[in-house]
Amino acid sequence: MDPSLINPGHWTRDLLEAQGFNDTLIAGITISVDFIVLVLVSLLADYVAKSILLRIIKRWVLRTAATWDDHFLKEKVFQALVHLLPTLVIRAFIPVVFEHAEHWIAPLQTGLSYLLIYQIAILVNRTARATSHVLEDEEKFKDKPIRTLLSVVQFLTWFVSILAAISLASGTPLGNLLAGMAGATAIIILIFQDAINGLLANFQIAMYDLLRKGDWITFEKFGVDGDVISVDLTTVKIKNFDNTISSVPAKAFVTDSFVNWRGMQVANVRRIKRNLVIDLDSVQFCSDDLLEKLSGIERVQTYIQGRQSEISQHNVAIGADKSQPVNGRHMTNLGVFRMYATAYLQEHAQISDEHSLMVRQLQPLGTGVPLEIYCFAKEISWVPYEGIVADIFDHLIAAAPAFGLRLYQAPTSRSGYMGTNAGQA
Repeated sequence: MDPSLINPGHWTRDLLEAQGFNDTLIAGITISVDFIVLVLVSLLADYVAKSILLRIIKRWVLRTAATWDDHFLKEKVFQALVHLLPTLVIRAFIPVVFEHAEHWIAPLQTGLSYLLIYQIAILVNRTARATSHVLEDEEKFKDKPIRTLLSVVQFLTWFVSILAAISLASGTPLGNLLAGMAGATAIIILIFQDAINGLLANFQIAMYDLLRKGDWITFEKFGVDGDVISVDLTTVKIKNFDNTISSVPAKAFVTDSFVNWRGMQVANVRRIKRNLVIDLDSVQFCSDDLLEKLSGIERVQTYIQGRQSEISQHNVAIGADKSQPVNGRHMTNLGVFRMYATAYLQEHAQISDEHSLMVRQLQPLGTGVPLEIYCFAKEISWVPYEGIVADIFDHLIAAAPAFGLRLYQAPTSRSGYMGTNAGQA
Protein backbone atom coordinates (compact mmCIF):
# COMPACT_ATOMS: atom_id res chain seq x y z
CA MET A 1 0.00 0.00 0.00
CA ASP A 2 1.15 3.48 -0.84
CA PRO A 3 2.24 5.14 2.49
CA SER A 4 0.81 8.43 1.28
CA LEU A 5 -2.68 6.87 1.39
CA ILE A 6 -2.47 6.02 5.10
CA ASN A 7 -4.46 8.39 7.35
CA PRO A 8 -5.03 11.10 4.71
CA GLY A 9 -6.03 14.40 6.25
CA HIS A 10 -4.75 13.33 9.66
CA TRP A 11 -3.53 16.25 11.78
CA THR A 12 -0.29 14.38 12.51
CA ARG A 13 0.28 13.78 8.78
CA ASP A 14 -0.27 17.45 8.00
CA LEU A 15 2.19 18.45 10.73
CA LEU A 16 4.87 15.98 9.66
CA GLU A 17 4.49 16.73 5.96
CA ALA A 18 5.14 20.37 6.75
CA GLN A 19 8.43 19.29 8.34
CA GLY A 20 9.43 17.45 5.18
CA PHE A 21 9.31 13.82 6.48
CA ASN A 22 8.89 11.03 3.94
CA ASP A 23 5.56 9.26 3.50
CA THR A 24 6.67 5.93 5.02
CA LEU A 25 7.81 7.54 8.28
CA ILE A 26 4.72 9.74 8.38
CA ALA A 27 2.43 6.68 7.95
CA GLY A 28 4.15 4.83 10.78
CA ILE A 29 4.08 7.80 13.13
CA THR A 30 0.42 8.61 12.48
CA ILE A 31 -0.66 5.03 13.18
CA SER A 32 1.55 4.89 16.29
CA VAL A 33 0.08 8.15 17.57
CA ASP A 34 -3.48 6.87 17.10
CA PHE A 35 -2.64 3.57 18.80
CA ILE A 36 -0.91 5.29 21.73
CA VAL A 37 -3.88 7.62 22.12
CA LEU A 38 -6.18 4.59 22.08
CA VAL A 39 -4.12 2.81 24.75
CA LEU A 40 -3.98 5.94 26.90
CA VAL A 41 -7.71 6.47 26.62
CA SER A 42 -8.30 2.81 27.57
CA LEU A 43 -5.94 3.03 30.54
CA LEU A 44 -7.61 6.26 31.58
CA ALA A 45 -10.98 4.50 31.41
CA ASP A 46 -9.52 1.64 33.47
CA TYR A 47 -8.15 4.08 36.05
CA VAL A 48 -11.40 5.99 36.26
CA ALA A 49 -13.33 2.74 36.62
CA LYS A 50 -11.04 1.51 39.40
CA SER A 51 -10.81 4.83 41.19
CA ILE A 52 -14.42 5.87 40.94
CA LEU A 53 -16.59 2.89 40.03
CA LEU A 54 -14.85 0.40 42.33
CA ARG A 55 -14.85 2.90 45.17
CA ILE A 56 -18.60 3.34 44.74
CA ILE A 57 -19.09 -0.43 44.60
CA LYS A 58 -16.98 -0.92 47.74
CA ARG A 59 -18.99 1.67 49.67
CA TRP A 60 -22.22 0.06 48.51
CA VAL A 61 -20.99 -3.40 49.56
CA LEU A 62 -19.97 -2.20 53.02
CA ARG A 63 -23.32 -0.52 53.58
CA THR A 64 -25.54 -3.41 52.54
CA ALA A 65 -26.66 -6.01 55.06
CA ALA A 66 -26.16 -8.83 52.55
CA THR A 67 -22.99 -10.92 52.80
CA TRP A 68 -22.76 -12.30 49.26
CA ASP A 69 -21.35 -9.04 47.89
CA ASP A 70 -18.63 -9.08 50.58
CA HIS A 71 -17.37 -12.37 49.17
CA PHE A 72 -17.45 -11.00 45.62
CA LEU A 73 -15.45 -7.96 46.75
CA LYS A 74 -12.95 -10.10 48.68
CA GLU A 75 -12.38 -12.43 45.72
CA LYS A 76 -11.84 -9.36 43.45
CA VAL A 77 -14.66 -10.22 41.07
CA PHE A 78 -15.46 -6.57 40.47
CA GLN A 79 -11.78 -5.79 39.74
CA ALA A 80 -11.64 -8.57 37.16
CA LEU A 81 -14.79 -7.22 35.56
CA VAL A 82 -13.35 -3.71 35.37
CA HIS A 83 -10.12 -4.97 33.77
CA LEU A 84 -12.15 -6.21 30.81
CA LEU A 85 -13.01 -2.61 29.89
CA PRO A 86 -9.68 -1.43 28.37
CA THR A 87 -9.23 -4.70 26.48
CA LEU A 88 -12.71 -4.43 24.96
CA VAL A 89 -12.19 -0.74 24.09
CA ILE A 90 -8.85 -1.33 22.37
CA ARG A 91 -10.16 -4.36 20.50
CA ALA A 92 -13.23 -2.45 19.32
CA PHE A 93 -11.23 0.52 17.99
CA ILE A 94 -8.37 -1.41 16.39
CA PRO A 95 -10.20 -1.47 12.99
CA VAL A 96 -10.69 2.30 13.23
CA VAL A 97 -7.06 3.10 14.10
CA PHE A 98 -5.64 0.77 11.48
CA GLU A 99 -8.30 1.49 8.87
CA HIS A 100 -5.66 2.21 6.24
CA ALA A 101 -3.25 -0.52 7.40
CA GLU A 102 -5.53 -3.52 7.34
CA HIS A 103 -2.71 -6.08 7.58
CA TRP A 104 -2.19 -5.02 11.24
CA ILE A 105 -5.82 -5.46 12.29
CA ALA A 106 -6.00 -9.27 12.38
CA PRO A 107 -2.76 -9.90 14.37
CA LEU A 108 -3.57 -7.22 16.93
CA GLN A 109 -7.15 -8.40 17.36
CA THR A 110 -5.92 -11.98 17.70
CA GLY A 111 -3.48 -11.01 20.46
CA LEU A 112 -6.19 -9.06 22.27
CA SER A 113 -8.54 -12.04 21.88
CA TYR A 114 -6.01 -14.25 23.72
CA LEU A 115 -5.85 -11.66 26.49
CA LEU A 116 -9.63 -11.47 26.57
CA ILE A 117 -9.92 -15.27 26.90
CA TYR A 118 -7.50 -15.21 29.85
CA GLN A 119 -9.34 -12.35 31.55
CA ILE A 120 -12.72 -14.04 31.12
CA ALA A 121 -11.32 -17.27 32.61
CA ILE A 122 -10.02 -15.31 35.61
CA LEU A 123 -13.40 -13.61 36.00
CA VAL A 124 -15.30 -16.91 35.88
CA ASN A 125 -12.97 -18.58 38.39
CA ARG A 126 -13.17 -15.67 40.81
CA THR A 127 -16.95 -15.61 40.49
CA ALA A 128 -17.06 -19.36 41.14
CA ARG A 129 -14.91 -18.99 44.27
CA ALA A 130 -17.05 -16.14 45.58
CA THR A 131 -20.23 -18.13 44.86
CA SER A 132 -18.82 -21.15 46.72
CA HIS A 133 -18.19 -18.99 49.80
CA VAL A 134 -21.74 -17.64 49.60
CA LEU A 135 -23.18 -21.17 49.40
CA GLU A 136 -21.00 -22.40 52.28
CA ASP A 137 -22.54 -19.71 54.49
CA GLU A 138 -26.01 -21.08 53.76
CA GLU A 139 -27.21 -23.68 56.27
CA LYS A 140 -28.82 -25.89 53.61
CA PHE A 141 -25.55 -26.14 51.66
CA LYS A 142 -23.18 -26.78 54.60
CA ASP A 143 -23.24 -30.54 54.04
CA LYS A 144 -22.93 -30.33 50.24
CA PRO A 145 -19.64 -30.85 48.33
CA ILE A 146 -19.27 -27.18 47.33
CA ARG A 147 -15.49 -27.44 47.11
CA THR A 148 -15.82 -30.32 44.67
CA LEU A 149 -18.20 -28.42 42.41
CA LEU A 150 -15.86 -25.41 42.56
CA SER A 151 -12.95 -27.58 41.45
CA VAL A 152 -15.04 -28.94 38.57
CA VAL A 153 -16.02 -25.42 37.44
CA GLN A 154 -12.41 -24.23 37.60
CA PHE A 155 -11.18 -27.26 35.69
CA LEU A 156 -13.83 -26.87 32.97
CA THR A 157 -13.17 -23.11 32.73
CA TRP A 158 -9.47 -23.56 31.99
CA PHE A 159 -10.18 -26.54 29.74
CA VAL A 160 -12.62 -24.55 27.61
CA SER A 161 -10.25 -21.53 27.66
CA ILE A 162 -7.40 -23.63 26.31
CA LEU A 163 -9.67 -25.03 23.60
CA ALA A 164 -10.80 -21.48 22.76
CA ALA A 165 -7.15 -20.40 22.40
CA ILE A 166 -6.44 -23.41 20.16
CA SER A 167 -9.56 -22.61 18.14
CA LEU A 168 -8.38 -19.03 17.69
CA ALA A 169 -4.88 -20.09 16.65
CA SER A 170 -6.01 -22.77 14.22
CA GLY A 171 -9.11 -21.08 12.88
CA THR A 172 -11.16 -24.13 13.77
CA PRO A 173 -14.60 -23.46 15.30
CA LEU A 174 -14.77 -24.25 19.01
CA GLY A 175 -17.75 -26.55 18.45
CA ASN A 176 -15.72 -28.68 16.03
CA LEU A 177 -12.89 -28.95 18.57
CA LEU A 178 -15.30 -30.08 21.27
CA ALA A 179 -16.75 -32.68 18.91
CA GLY A 180 -13.27 -33.88 18.03
CA MET A 181 -12.44 -34.33 21.71
CA ALA A 182 -14.74 -37.34 21.76
CA GLY A 183 -12.07 -39.30 19.95
CA ALA A 184 -9.48 -38.39 22.54
CA THR A 185 -11.65 -39.43 25.52
CA ALA A 186 -9.49 -42.44 26.37
CA ILE A 187 -6.35 -40.31 26.51
CA ILE A 188 -8.07 -37.68 28.64
CA ILE A 189 -9.34 -40.34 31.05
CA LEU A 190 -5.82 -41.76 31.32
CA ILE A 191 -4.25 -38.36 31.98
CA PHE A 192 -6.91 -37.11 34.37
CA GLN A 193 -7.88 -40.43 35.95
CA ASP A 194 -7.20 -39.22 39.50
CA ALA A 195 -9.37 -36.15 39.00
CA ILE A 196 -12.13 -38.22 37.36
CA ASN A 197 -12.03 -40.89 40.09
CA GLY A 198 -12.07 -38.18 42.73
CA LEU A 199 -15.02 -36.47 41.05
CA LEU A 200 -17.00 -39.72 40.87
CA ALA A 201 -16.12 -40.48 44.49
CA ASN A 202 -17.30 -37.04 45.54
CA PHE A 203 -20.62 -37.53 43.80
CA GLN A 204 -21.04 -40.87 45.60
CA ILE A 205 -20.10 -39.27 48.92
CA ALA A 206 -22.72 -36.57 48.34
CA MET A 207 -25.35 -38.96 46.96
CA TYR A 208 -25.14 -41.42 49.87
CA ASP A 209 -24.35 -38.72 52.46
CA LEU A 210 -21.21 -40.55 53.58
CA LEU A 211 -19.31 -37.49 54.66
CA ARG A 212 -19.86 -33.84 55.48
CA LYS A 213 -17.66 -30.95 56.45
CA GLY A 214 -17.38 -30.94 60.26
CA ASP A 215 -17.98 -34.69 60.67
CA TRP A 216 -15.82 -36.54 63.18
CA ILE A 217 -14.40 -39.61 61.44
CA THR A 218 -12.03 -42.45 62.29
CA PHE A 219 -10.16 -44.09 59.42
CA GLU A 220 -7.76 -46.65 60.86
CA LYS A 221 -6.20 -47.53 57.51
CA PHE A 222 -4.81 -44.01 57.18
CA GLY A 223 -4.33 -43.35 60.89
CA VAL A 224 -7.00 -40.64 60.84
CA ASP A 225 -9.08 -39.59 63.84
CA GLY A 226 -10.51 -36.07 63.73
CA ASP A 227 -12.84 -33.59 62.06
CA VAL A 228 -13.33 -33.14 58.30
CA ILE A 229 -12.27 -29.62 57.30
CA SER A 230 -12.72 -29.85 53.52
CA VAL A 231 -13.91 -32.21 50.78
CA ASP A 232 -11.96 -31.35 47.63
CA LEU A 233 -11.94 -32.83 44.14
CA THR A 234 -9.46 -35.65 44.81
CA THR A 235 -8.80 -35.47 48.56
CA VAL A 236 -10.56 -35.10 51.89
CA LYS A 237 -8.66 -33.11 54.54
CA ILE A 238 -9.05 -34.03 58.20
CA LYS A 239 -7.77 -32.16 61.23
CA ASN A 240 -6.77 -34.84 63.73
CA PHE A 241 -7.17 -34.38 67.46
CA ASP A 242 -3.40 -33.95 67.79
CA ASN A 243 -3.77 -30.88 65.48
CA THR A 244 -2.09 -32.59 62.51
CA ILE A 245 -3.70 -32.43 59.07
CA SER A 246 -4.27 -35.62 57.06
CA SER A 247 -5.18 -35.83 53.38
CA VAL A 248 -7.04 -38.97 52.33
CA PRO A 249 -8.00 -39.83 48.71
CA ALA A 250 -11.71 -39.19 48.20
CA LYS A 251 -12.19 -42.57 46.54
CA ALA A 252 -10.96 -44.30 49.72
CA PHE A 253 -14.19 -43.24 51.47
CA VAL A 254 -16.13 -45.18 48.85
CA THR A 255 -13.95 -48.29 48.58
CA ASP A 256 -12.72 -48.71 52.19
CA SER A 257 -14.36 -48.86 55.60
CA PHE A 258 -14.29 -45.91 57.99
CA VAL A 259 -16.29 -44.71 61.00
CA ASN A 260 -18.39 -41.55 60.85
CA TRP A 261 -19.46 -40.38 64.31
CA ARG A 262 -22.09 -37.95 62.97
CA GLY A 263 -24.99 -40.05 64.26
CA MET A 264 -23.60 -39.79 67.77
CA GLN A 265 -23.26 -36.02 67.41
CA VAL A 266 -26.81 -35.69 66.08
CA ALA A 267 -28.27 -37.86 68.88
CA ASN A 268 -26.01 -36.05 71.40
CA VAL A 269 -25.29 -39.31 73.21
CA ARG A 270 -22.25 -41.59 73.03
CA ARG A 271 -22.30 -45.35 73.45
CA ILE A 272 -20.52 -47.14 76.27
CA LYS A 273 -19.74 -50.76 75.39
CA ARG A 274 -17.09 -52.30 77.63
CA ASN A 275 -16.63 -55.51 79.57
CA LEU A 276 -15.80 -56.69 83.05
CA VAL A 277 -14.33 -60.22 82.97
CA ILE A 278 -15.59 -62.26 85.93
CA ASP A 279 -13.51 -65.15 87.25
CA LEU A 280 -15.60 -68.30 86.66
CA ASP A 281 -14.45 -69.86 89.93
CA SER A 282 -16.09 -67.04 91.89
CA VAL A 283 -19.57 -67.56 90.38
CA GLN A 284 -21.82 -69.48 92.81
CA PHE A 285 -25.35 -70.03 94.04
CA CYS A 286 -26.37 -67.57 96.72
CA SER A 287 -26.52 -69.15 100.17
CA ASP A 288 -28.99 -67.90 102.78
CA ASP A 289 -26.15 -66.07 104.54
CA LEU A 290 -25.04 -64.39 101.32
CA LEU A 291 -28.60 -63.40 100.45
CA GLU A 292 -29.07 -61.93 103.89
CA LYS A 293 -25.86 -59.95 103.43
CA LEU A 294 -26.80 -58.78 99.92
CA SER A 295 -30.28 -57.74 101.10
CA GLY A 296 -28.57 -54.88 102.89
CA ILE A 297 -27.57 -53.37 99.51
CA GLU A 298 -30.29 -50.84 98.69
CA ARG A 299 -30.09 -51.12 94.88
CA VAL A 300 -30.92 -54.85 94.91
CA GLN A 301 -32.94 -55.10 98.12
CA THR A 302 -36.33 -55.05 96.40
CA TYR A 303 -35.11 -57.34 93.64
CA ILE A 304 -33.82 -59.97 96.07
CA GLN A 305 -37.03 -59.96 98.09
CA GLY A 306 -39.26 -60.30 95.06
CA ARG A 307 -37.07 -62.85 93.35
CA GLN A 308 -36.62 -64.93 96.50
CA SER A 309 -40.37 -65.10 97.01
CA GLU A 310 -40.93 -66.16 93.40
CA ILE A 311 -38.23 -68.85 93.58
CA SER A 312 -39.50 -70.22 96.91
CA GLN A 313 -43.03 -70.58 95.53
CA HIS A 314 -41.68 -72.36 92.45
CA ASN A 315 -39.53 -74.78 94.47
CA VAL A 316 -42.44 -75.63 96.79
CA ALA A 317 -44.70 -76.19 93.80
CA ILE A 318 -42.33 -78.71 92.21
CA GLY A 319 -41.25 -80.24 95.54
CA ALA A 320 -37.58 -79.49 94.99
CA ASP A 321 -35.07 -81.18 97.32
CA LYS A 322 -33.26 -78.24 98.83
CA SER A 323 -30.50 -80.41 100.29
CA GLN A 324 -28.73 -79.99 96.93
CA PRO A 325 -28.40 -76.40 95.60
CA VAL A 326 -28.69 -77.57 91.99
CA ASN A 327 -32.23 -78.78 92.64
CA GLY A 328 -34.95 -76.29 91.82
CA ARG A 329 -34.18 -72.65 91.19
CA HIS A 330 -31.67 -70.44 92.99
CA MET A 331 -30.20 -66.98 92.64
CA THR A 332 -26.53 -66.58 91.78
CA ASN A 333 -24.17 -63.90 92.93
CA LEU A 334 -23.44 -63.03 89.29
CA GLY A 335 -27.15 -62.57 88.55
CA VAL A 336 -27.61 -60.31 91.57
CA PHE A 337 -24.55 -58.32 90.55
CA ARG A 338 -26.04 -57.85 87.06
CA MET A 339 -29.17 -56.39 88.63
CA TYR A 340 -27.04 -54.16 90.82
CA ALA A 341 -25.05 -52.85 87.83
CA THR A 342 -28.28 -52.23 85.88
CA ALA A 343 -29.84 -50.31 88.80
CA TYR A 344 -26.62 -48.32 89.23
CA LEU A 345 -26.65 -47.28 85.55
CA GLN A 346 -30.36 -46.39 85.68
CA GLU A 347 -29.70 -44.07 88.59
CA HIS A 348 -26.62 -42.46 87.03
CA ALA A 349 -27.31 -38.83 86.10
CA GLN A 350 -25.01 -38.93 83.04
CA ILE A 351 -26.55 -42.05 81.48
CA SER A 352 -29.41 -41.59 79.00
CA ASP A 353 -32.71 -43.22 79.93
CA GLU A 354 -34.03 -42.78 76.39
CA HIS A 355 -31.62 -45.23 74.77
CA SER A 356 -30.71 -48.89 75.18
CA LEU A 357 -29.35 -49.83 78.60
CA MET A 358 -28.39 -53.34 79.64
CA VAL A 359 -25.82 -55.43 81.46
CA ARG A 360 -25.41 -58.74 79.66
CA GLN A 361 -23.25 -61.85 79.72
CA LEU A 362 -21.17 -62.71 76.68
CA GLN A 363 -19.73 -66.04 75.59
CA PRO A 364 -17.51 -67.41 78.41
CA LEU A 365 -13.81 -67.40 77.54
CA GLY A 366 -10.70 -69.01 78.90
CA THR A 367 -10.20 -65.90 81.02
CA GLY A 368 -13.72 -65.93 82.50
CA VAL A 369 -17.20 -64.71 81.63
CA PRO A 370 -17.37 -61.17 80.15
CA LEU A 371 -20.05 -58.97 81.67
CA GLU A 372 -20.78 -56.25 79.12
CA ILE A 373 -21.97 -52.78 80.08
CA TYR A 374 -24.06 -51.37 77.21
CA CYS A 375 -25.57 -47.89 77.58
CA PHE A 376 -25.31 -44.32 76.28
CA ALA A 377 -23.62 -41.39 78.01
CA LYS A 378 -25.18 -37.94 77.72
CA GLU A 379 -21.76 -36.40 77.16
CA ILE A 380 -20.10 -36.89 73.72
CA SER A 381 -16.93 -34.82 74.21
CA TRP A 382 -13.94 -37.08 74.59
CA VAL A 383 -12.53 -36.00 77.97
CA PRO A 384 -15.85 -35.77 79.89
CA TYR A 385 -17.03 -39.01 78.27
CA GLU A 386 -13.94 -40.92 79.40
CA GLY A 387 -14.44 -39.49 82.87
CA ILE A 388 -17.99 -40.87 83.02
CA VAL A 389 -16.87 -44.31 81.81
CA ALA A 390 -14.02 -44.40 84.34
CA ASP A 391 -16.37 -43.45 87.20
CA ILE A 392 -18.79 -46.25 86.26
CA PHE A 393 -16.16 -48.95 86.03
CA ASP A 394 -14.31 -47.74 89.10
CA HIS A 395 -17.51 -48.26 91.07
CA LEU A 396 -18.41 -51.65 89.56
CA ILE A 397 -14.90 -53.03 89.95
CA ALA A 398 -14.87 -51.98 93.60
CA ALA A 399 -18.43 -53.34 94.15
CA ALA A 400 -17.87 -56.83 92.66
CA PRO A 401 -16.16 -58.36 95.77
CA ALA A 402 -19.22 -57.45 97.87
CA PHE A 403 -21.11 -60.06 95.80
CA GLY A 404 -18.43 -62.70 96.26
CA LEU A 405 -17.11 -62.16 92.75
CA ARG A 406 -13.53 -61.82 91.57
CA LEU A 407 -12.47 -60.07 88.40
CA TYR A 408 -10.01 -61.88 86.16
CA GLN A 409 -6.46 -60.62 86.08
CA ALA A 410 -3.66 -62.44 84.31
CA PRO A 411 -1.09 -63.91 86.72
CA THR A 412 2.04 -61.83 87.21
CA SER A 413 5.47 -62.52 88.67
CA ARG A 414 4.25 -60.84 91.83
CA SER A 415 1.19 -63.07 92.16
CA GLY A 416 3.32 -66.19 91.63
CA TYR A 417 5.77 -65.09 94.31
CA MET A 418 2.97 -64.52 96.81
CA GLY A 419 1.41 -67.88 96.00
CA THR A 420 4.74 -69.68 96.66
CA ASN A 421 5.20 -67.94 99.99
CA ALA A 422 1.64 -68.79 100.97
CA GLY A 423 2.27 -72.47 100.17
CA GLN A 424 5.42 -72.55 102.29
CA ALA A 425 3.65 -70.87 105.19
